Amino acid sequence: MSVKLGLMAVMALSILTMSCKAITTDNNTSIVNPLQNNTINIYCNEDNNLYQLLLSSEYEVNRYDNIEMAVEGTLNGQRLLILAKNYPKEKTVLPEGLYAKAKEKNLKVYVEFPDRLSTGITGEIKSTEKERLVVTSDFFGERLESLIILDAGLYKYVNVTERASHLKGAKVAGFKNAVYGLENTPNFPILFEDGAVLVSTTKLSDFNKSRYSPQNAWRNAIGGILSHLSIDMEEKAIQWEPIVRPTFNASIAISQDDYRTAVDRGAGWYDKARFLIHPDWKDHWRSIDTLKLPVGPPMDLSLPSGDGSLGVMEGHYSYINPDGSQQYRYWLRADCVAETAMTLATANGIKQNSKYLETATNLMDFVFNSETFKTTSSIDPKQSSYGLIGWADTNKHRYYGDDNARVILGSVLAAQTMMNPKWDKQILELILANFRTSGYKGFRKGALNGKDIDQTTWQVLMERDLENIAPHYESWIWATYLWLYDKTGYKPLLDKAKRAISITMENYPTNWLWTNGLQQERARMILPLAWLVRAEDTQQHRDWLHLICDDLLEHQVESGAFREELGIGDNGRYGAPKSNESYGQAEAPVIHINGDPVADMLYTTNFAFFALNEAAQATQEPRYLTAIDKLADFLVRIQSTSSGRADLDGCWFRAFDFQDWEYYGSNADHGWGAWGTLTGWTQSFITTTLALKLENTSYWEKTKKSTVGIEIEEVWQQMLPGVEH
Repeated sequence: MSVKLGLMAVMALSILTMSCKAITTDNNTSIVNPLQNNTINIYCNEDNNLYQLLLSSEYEVNRYDNIEMAVEGTLNGQRLLILAKNYPKEKTVLPEGLYAKAKEKNLKVYVEFPDRLSTGITGEIKSTEKERLVVTSDFFGERLESLIILDAGLYKYVNVTERASHLKGAKVAGFKNAVYGLENTPNFPILFEDGAVLVSTTKLSDFNKSRYSPQNAWRNAIGGILSHLSIDMEEKAIQWEPIVRPTFNASIAISQDDYRTAVDRGAGWYDKARFLIHPDWKDHWRSIDTLKLPVGPPMDLSLPSGDGSLGVMEGHYSYINPDGSQQYRYWLRADCVAETAMTLATANGIKQNSKYLETATNLMDFVFNSETFKTTSSIDPKQSSYGLIGWADTNKHRYYGDDNARVILGSVLAAQTMMNPKWDKQILELILANFRTSGYKGFRKGALNGKDIDQTTWQVLMERDLENIAPHYESWIWATYLWLYDKTGYKPLLDKAKRAISITMENYPTNWLWTNGLQQERARMILPLAWLVRAEDTQQHRDWLHLICDDLLEHQVESGAFREELGIGDNGRYGAPKSNESYGQAEAPVIHINGDPVADMLYTTNFAFFALNEAAQATQEPRYLTAIDKLADFLVRIQSTSSGRADLDGCWFRAFDFQDWEYYGSNADHGWGAWGTLTGWTQSFITTTLALKLENTSYWEKTKKSTVGIEIEEVWQQMLPGVEH
């Protein structure tokens, strides 16, 4: 009788053991699964992404908090994973005899970030800056061929001597493939075999927490590692929901409520992410804002958010930390401040929020009634730089025409939406300050230096004979002239805009100077063309508008996204990197070659959305109205959502791969790359245009009754005496 009971107890224990999906052994007792070929022993933190993935498999998973116990608990022929627990600060300290024991017991072992190899201690922990991971063998099979790129953000690795590897780290150019190979760029081992042990010199297992991409490539990489360990999981089982992801998939229908929610989330992001500077941490902000590269740690979200009276920071830096966070760009820029005011003011019209209005008012006062973006010359009526707004608080003498144009556009709509004329005269002076410092043909060049232009007169500047066929830098300031002409009837404003537009269109596309691509130049050109039709509706003006709009729309795909396109020949200021060495050294596009399935929300899609809405409302062309509907739906779908990273919830990143439906692109730009955000440019114009679209209106109509031009006679006589109007 006692023997039978004993056998039954053993059988019950055996059944109980086999039914456990995860067995944690924190002390000296470990449960050994008799089905050793179905067992995975793993040393890791409980929230490790690979561990959590394995829990969904058919395997028995024993998690250990002690490496020695994990080694001892692993039976002959079993699998053992030793994952980095203290990455990136501390190496994984392995037992001295691990490599020999793995061979002796015929174990399948994978270790991360180890302090030793079979030959001895590993080298120092090194930090990366722009290096990505590159496939360098046939280890992963056809799914990950040689020279495919995997992005792991700003990862760290332990230094080891050169050896044959399956993955290497290197700074390489390319979208998803290292187009120039590895021969002429420094590289280092990441994943390789050391006897019976598969070694990773960095941490690959927290693929979701660290926001590794592209997701499909990483699924194949993780699948390849598991396959090497004889852990067979179906391809469809190796998947995870990214912690920062698009709000909707590519096919879901978008409702008006979704639009309203997107606007509210877009406006709420400024506060949620702590971009609005607060007195309590102003000194911290200032200490970084004044650096040569004003990039600093992610904001502590427990700190209070500002009310706009101290301005707003620029956005996120485009590199991802091991914990999935991103550094901030602490720069304080005038255009971002005015654009944020516009965004909050218009968002209030969709979902009333008194805080939005208070912050927008404070931001407007900060731009125009503080000295933050002004010099002694720019407030002196006798100086040529009078009335201009500096690019940034640390670059007050630098006057970009396109940045001033965004200050104007943001300010006009914010003031009109709030029905507050207190800034009218300063906005008017800003338009005319740009008008009188542009040459006879309407061009200004990229930026003017206040210290230089104050050495001459505005009359000399206004008579310069120069051309700069670069819509990104030039065209939106022309749009402000056309807008003011509509309010005042002052013909020189129309004439100068027409001259510049005519010259630019005569040179399209062969002689256009493009910044990061030709598509963004088209996007920037649409606004002045749409408003030229508003100001002077002729067949030629409509033909020009149709030409650029139609060429832009040739690149709109089914999801509504605009595919990026590099420009012609050597006319690009910032083309794709021409070598591995040049990757990450300058501004750059988020594609490497034409055809890469990426939309750009910093330079193209955001401005195209705003401008195409103006063109659609001006002409009522059905194809433009349809295109705007598709683009709006696309932007609502790809707005970020995250339950774990509040500062990344409700924003739009620069790059989106519309084929694989994820945030990804070539991160070659030295800071405004694939995962960069911008409180101005991107967030502002997308959110604002969604709000305009909800009201079925345009900026032109919304600001039709603006009083900005009411003091034109007085200001014209002060700033442009002797110029006929």
